[in-house]
Amino acid sequence: MAGKAIMVQGTMSNSGKTFVTAGLCRIFKQDGYKVAPFKSQNMALNSYITKEGLEIGRAQAMQAEAAMIEPTHHMNPILLKPTSAMGSQIIVNGEVYANMGATEYYEKKDVLVPGIKKAFGYLANNYDRIVIEGAGSPAEINLADNDIVNMGMAKMADAPVLLVADIDRGGVFASVYGTVKLLSTEEQKRIKGIIINKFRGDVEILKPGLKMLENLTGIPVVGVLPMEKIDVDDEDSLSDRLNHKTLTEGIDVAVIRLPHISNFTDFSVFELLDGVSLRYVTDKKELGHPDLILLPGSKNTMGDMEWLIESGLESAIIRESRQTRVIGICGGFQLLGKELRDPYGVEHGGSMRGLGLLDTITTFEEAKTRTRIQGKISESNNLYNLNQLEVEGYEIHMGVSENQGGCVPMITLEDGRCDALSTPDGRVWGSYLHGIFDNEELVFGLVHQIMREKGINPDDNHLSVAEYKEIQYNKLADLLRNHLDMDYINSLFDTEPAEDIPEECQNCSAVGCGGVKDSDRGLGLVHIYCGDGKGKTTAATGLAVRCAGAGNKVLMYQFIKKNDSSEVESLSLLPGVTRVPSLPMDKFTFMMSEEEKADMCKKNNEKLDELIELAKSYDMIVLDEAVYAIDLNMLDEKKVIDWLKNKPKHLEVVLTGRNPSEALCEAADYVSEIRKLKHPFDAGISSRVGIEK
Repeated sequence: MAGKAIMVQGTMSNSGKTFVTAGLCRIFKQDGYKVAPFKSQNMALNSYITKEGLEIGRAQAMQAEAAMIEPTHHMNPILLKPTSAMGSQIIVNGEVYANMGATEYYEKKDVLVPGIKKAFGYLANNYDRIVIEGAGSPAEINLADNDIVNMGMAKMADAPVLLVADIDRGGVFASVYGTVKLLSTEEQKRIKGIIINKFRGDVEILKPGLKMLENLTGIPVVGVLPMEKIDVDDEDSLSDRLNHKTLTEGIDVAVIRLPHISNFTDFSVFELLDGVSLRYVTDKKELGHPDLILLPGSKNTMGDMEWLIESGLESAIIRESRQTRVIGICGGFQLLGKELRDPYGVEHGGSMRGLGLLDTITTFEEAKTRTRIQGKISESNNLYNLNQLEVEGYEIHMGVSENQGGCVPMITLEDGRCDALSTPDGRVWGSYLHGIFDNEELVFGLVHQIMREKGINPDDNHLSVAEYKEIQYNKLADLLRNHLDMDYINSLFDTEPAEDIPEECQNCSAVGCGGVKDSDRGLGLVHIYCGDGKGKTTAATGLAVRCAGAGNKVLMYQFIKKNDSSEVESLSLLPGVTRVPSLPMDKFTFMMSEEEKADMCKKNNEKLDELIELAKSYDMIVLDEAVYAIDLNMLDEKKVIDWLKNKPKHLEVVLTGRNPSEALCEAADYVSEIRKLKHPFDAGISSRVGIEK
């Protein structure tokens, strides 16, 4: 059986899609499912090389790590790596496809759809659950016609959608409402839940707004995630960590935030160390006098070299290098050299000078080096007294940097190549290995040496990057479990729950309970208001008002009625009440043929399935005229009774209509008959707006 999918979309970029996707991957893994992440199209300069030697977005590698599986190219079939404001390098199935401008790529997106379906199909055939991440916003209406990453992908995967909104940036209600209402009716139906992310303060103050939002959109809010510091790899340069500029006591590490910065997560490990302050620098005035300068990877090394010159950072870095250490990774390694050459026009074409801190010349080639590899620190370079230390990382570059004679080889790779080069004193060096600082002994050797030079006594504690990541993933999972309606989210997969149910939840069947047992939450009962007298709908709506007035969520639907009922119109204005529009009725029921009734029965049964699913996140559901629809053979009685016997225990159900059967009454807890003694209709007085209709 193919795995089921759920999709996480956002109202905007950096709303928390990557974060929520990773958290869901870890939760489903903890619950015993084999789960994989997926993103059909990713635009990011933060990339990763899989064991097959193929390139994907770093975020999908992180999400795979959260799911405790090995990343593969199937998880991100299309990766766009911007090379300029208008163009990107297109990576398809992990390999370079072409360099394209935005318009050219937009016109060719349809060609890539079969590859997306194939990649997703592979995951669906090998995993129980797939958590799909969208990109940007689904409400980019200018791109909707051939969308392959948001609602277009949700349709391909037939996946329900959770919409994530960032409240910290303000305007969260407008962004959610606007996003939903800019989508087509079919697309709006795919959104099954709203998640509010990055909330600060008392959630009780937020609740009235959430209820109004649910009423306006018809979509339940499935949770509010508080702002909390959890350290997982970020998607791209929108990362909040790139705004860190604060200097604290201890070692000052400055990362140069290049315009085309890539794989900045190479340096995340420094944020974990006590006594180390990591900050990102965009101006020569901010640089100051750090103890270590780090130059990150770049998707456009020559363009970033021009920026270093124009910004004045070139001269500032050269000046500081006389008394501090400078390390470059990948593009940063290339920048450290004397010259950059581009004979094939891979970047700018021509040549230009580099920082001149290493005696190297880099030549850009048409073929991309792309591999995971191991190596050892060379015996000839006793860097931090770590000669022969084994290191590991991955290469993604289109340049070759050659020693012109003044550098000392630093790392010998397992295939015999020299990866890294340093100055004779080891204070300036560069490497093509992304992830090299995940080698803990290397990081401690570097940091402890700087500490000793500053007269700081290094702590004896030892960092385990792997253990730290596990702590963060589990912390993320706990955050989502504690603040999202996981019962409801699990129900969207329409699969059996994991066998190992936590002990504290074994007596709880309520969706949205947040771990509260039914005995503590309250038991939901079934009401029937029946009879030939006036007042059945009036009684049901009065009960709905009472329920909503107590702060509960009410869902209401009317069978075999038009959408012009006054009482339902008024209920729609109440916070906490969601009205689902009725199916269109072109004629009175007594005028319908048997074929028309059978067709209406089929449609009503399908609508009931939708309502049953939606009601899982509500406290009460009112099904007006459901009993009468059953009596007219326009709704399946067995389907209704089976649901009443197996409904969520907390859910209050209200049914109205004439002539309930004995079996239906047996399934109810309240049966109230409204009997007609006298009615003005018998005297020829027609129904009046606001009274009978």
